[in-house]
Amino acid sequence: MARSIHEVFQDHLRLRVMGELEEDLRRNYASDVVLLTANSNLVGHDAIRLSAKRLHEQLPEAKFEFLAKQVRGPYAILIWSATSRSLNATDGADSFIIRNSKIVFQSIHYRLEAVAGHVNQRHATIKGSDAQ
Repeated sequence: MARSIHEVFQDHLRLRVMGELEEDLRRNYASDVVLLTANSNLVGHDAIRLSAKRLHEQLPEAKFEFLAKQVRGPYAILIWSATSRSLNATDGADSFIIRNSKIVFQSIHYRLEAVAGHVNQRHATIKGSDAQ
């Protein structure tokens, strides 16, 4: 039975909060998903794995907050922020296209900011998404 756009989107968010990347990929992503960011133009599950790895490296033990969610037809958007020991992510925006119960397109954007009192030269001035 085909799942609705809302069901796929909510399942994706729930699995990511639980840290279940592989289950999320299996259930919610097309094998040829397109991922676009300021620094990436990739295809497939490995693209999503790489993006998740980068985010985890930039924001270890982060606490995420979902600020807004919208769905219209096959399109969805998530506005988010995150805090970690050394960096915060602000202006987070992930866009999705969901077809046939799978995410077929995702774009990711966020800005990294150093936490007050914590100097991290590598990330202090990064703007964009999936920045390394």
